[in-house]
Amino acid sequence: MKIDPRTKLFLVVAANSLILTAPFAYSALMVAVPAILLLFERKWRFVLTFFSAYLAAAIGFDYLKNMDVGMIGTLVVATLMLMYRMVPICVVFYYIATTTKVNEFLAGMSRMHVPNKITIPMTVMIRFFPTVFDEARAISNAMKMRGIHLFSWRTLKNPFVILEYKLIPLLVSLTKIGDELSIAASTRGLSPEVKRTCIVPVGFHVQDVVVWVYCIGVIVAFAMRPV
Repeated sequence: MKIDPRTKLFLVVAANSLILTAPFAYSALMVAVPAILLLFERKWRFVLTFFSAYLAAAIGFDYLKNMDVGMIGTLVVATLMLMYRMVPICVVFYYIATTTKVNEFLAGMSRMHVPNKITIPMTVMIRFFPTVFDEARAISNAMKMRGIHLFSWRTLKNPFVILEYKLIPLLVSLTKIGDELSIAASTRGLSPEVKRTCIVPVGFHVQDVVVWVYCIGVIVAFAMRPV
């Protein structure tokens, strides 16, 4: 399912504006959009895990929010609220980061006449997070090959071991990844002063119209709901 980059940006704005403020019914309707699009990308396991965590957090928060649960319960309710509100937004960004190519994004931003000073940092950000996820997965696999399991009895007794085995190598890799992305951007001619041409065809199709109409319909229904 090929979606225009401008439609994806509209999905980010619509999802953020609705998921953070709307009740569960409207939030779930908006969350269904990136979930269905991820199903077209064959991310079955990710969608199943996400919906399980989202529904569990929403039901738990709705059940505990009006109860006197004490200090520990308050922390649990706050955690469930963050999961209920923030996880869907993370899923929207995950969909965009994993399905948007740099040249398509640049072409879409050029059609919108967005300045390069805004487009280039956003482009680097789109490529940065998937690279970080891949690097974290590679570090975990390297630790397993050496017989070091991050969620073993040793790490439960001393959680600071995770800093040594996972976070420190990841931080070192992040500095290298940032430099490599900057060099790649310069090599491909990305500069705030230079107007870059692009031959990638971008445009609105039937699926883009469906996403726009559906999202606008959910937003209008939320705005016109009886208070």
